Amino acid sequence: MYRTSRLALAASRGAVRVVRRRLTTEPPSAAPLPPKKKRHVVRNILLSTTVLVGTFYVGSTFFAFKNEAYYQFFSERVPLGYSMLEYAEDNQWETMTLESAINSATQRFTSAQRYVTDKISGATPTVQDAKQAVKNTRDSTVKAIQDSKDRATSAAARIRTEIKKDASGANAILRDQSEQFSRGVDDLIREAQAALAKGVDVAKLPISPEVAAAPSPTDDTTVYNAPLPVGFELPPGYSRPKPAKKPQAAPTEETTARLLRLSPALSSITSSEPIIAHLAGTIDELTAYVEANPAATAKAASVLETAKSDLTALATRIDKVREDERAELEAKLDDQTREYTVKLMELEMEAQDRLDGQEQEFRRFFDEERGKLTQAYREKLENELQTQTELINERLKEEVIAQGIELQRRWIREIKVRVEEERGGRLAKIDELSANLKRLERVALDNSTYLDENIRIHALWSALRALSTSALASPVRKSFREELRVLRHVAAAREDPVAAAALESLEGSDVPDVGVEPFADLATWFAREVAPKVSHVALVPDQNAGLLSHLASRAFAGLRFKRHGLVSGDDVLSVLARAEYYLNEKDLDSAARELNQLGGTAKLLLHDWLEAARRRLEVQQALEVVQAQATLASLLVV
Repeated sequence: MYRTSRLALAASRGAVRVVRRRLTTEPPSAAPLPPKKKRHVVRNILLSTTVLVGTFYVGSTFFAFKNEAYYQFFSERVPLGYSMLEYAEDNQWETMTLESAINSATQRFTSAQRYVTDKISGATPTVQDAKQAVKNTRDSTVKAIQDSKDRATSAAARIRTEIKKDASGANAILRDQSEQFSRGVDDLIREAQAALAKGVDVAKLPISPEVAAAPSPTDDTTVYNAPLPVGFELPPGYSRPKPAKKPQAAPTEETTARLLRLSPALSSITSSEPIIAHLAGTIDELTAYVEANPAATAKAASVLETAKSDLTALATRIDKVREDERAELEAKLDDQTREYTVKLMELEMEAQDRLDGQEQEFRRFFDEERGKLTQAYREKLENELQTQTELINERLKEEVIAQGIELQRRWIREIKVRVEEERGGRLAKIDELSANLKRLERVALDNSTYLDENIRIHALWSALRALSTSALASPVRKSFREELRVLRHVAAAREDPVAAAALESLEGSDVPDVGVEPFADLATWFAREVAPKVSHVALVPDQNAGLLSHLASRAFAGLRFKRHGLVSGDDVLSVLARAEYYLNEKDLDSAARELNQLGGTAKLLLHDWLEAARRRLEVQQALEVVQAQATLASLLVV
């Protein structure tokens, strides 16, 4: 993780260094001559037109929300006006004020400026971001390590016995390595003492200051150069390579006066290894002793170098053993932590399952006990209710018997009194009953006549409604000959001459077989086909109209405003406006009267529509006459 953050810092620094190098190596560009300004006439015209059109549409939209007449004109007459109003209503322009528009524009400008600023300054703080990322990574790593230590501490108490055993094994390995090193150092000390005992004269040695002594040839087949693992020895017949001897120079006053000291050179190692410090001190004492004998100084230097390298190798090996043991112990600690964590979770889940099982068992036991208590109380209440019911029934039975006897006695007395009274007034009652029977007969005859008249009127109304529904209220045109026949039969039964005459005139035509156009179809026909065609020939004169007059009327038809409502005037457009108003008010009679005033080409275009409207009005007027007669008959009956 630290290596990743260090690589990120190095990459960011390299990027900054490349940018600086590019900025310093690029030559300053010569200032170009300002180009001559061109007159963009077409662009200026387009921009001006766009601004004016946009201002007109936006201003017209806001003004249309304030003025209803201009709203209608803008939505119907101006191209894209309706779409502009829909967009404004969707975005709630009608509630927008000048202050809100200024605030919205200010907020958009501020957000755009902030966005551009972030884009411009987004590439500069790479080094600071990298440092911050490294700091965050370091904090998260320290936190993760601390969490791991906390988790491991809880499991460490359980496995201290195994850790102590492993630690004792590591100490035994270190002790063996120390003993081997001590034996090696003792050999070196004995060699140094033997060299001192010989007392070789340095002056007799043939040492040349220019040519170094050639090393003795060695057998490379028995030399083992590969590194040995911790705790392993060389195979039989192999030996470690000897360090290369440096060429010996002529002894001077400095070399004879001073030899290598191991304690200062191995100070970083001896601070953590007391045994090595003790051995280094012993060798330094021997070195001081050798310095007193100048004849053995040259030989002792190589021995001291060998001792130094061996001590360094031993310290390195001890550190490596410690690191390996530490890594192994940490791995064991992690394994034990995971193992005990899994066991703890299993125990926790098992305990939770047991608690859930106990809770279910307790709940079941509670439900059973509650059911038993409820059943016991219910049986007790049923027994008490049964006892009380039996007592109440016995008491009620006795009271009913006593009341029955008393009522029987009272009825007997009343019957005797009434029988005596009826004997005296029986003849008078018989005369009264005969008179009442005659009155009832007369009322029954009157009621039968009244009912017959009501039935005939009801049949007339039913036939009238059926004919009106089939002829006028139907959404499609269809024949109503059968309904007309039924209505005429009912009217003839009542001997109504007015209704019979109206129906006879209607029955003599072919309208019942063909049917009449529905009012909705007539209105749609007029609005979509008849009115546009008539408006195109509005300027054509009634007589002597030629092709040019028709073309001119068609050309000028799109330039005129469409009229609405009850406008005054006898021109074609005014008549069409009034007819359209009457059709919107569902007054077909008035609309037909208005259109019947037209003449010339307009009258020819309206001929089919007027015929259909006239047929519908004839049927409607005939039905209104019959309805008036039926209403009059209903009032006469009442």
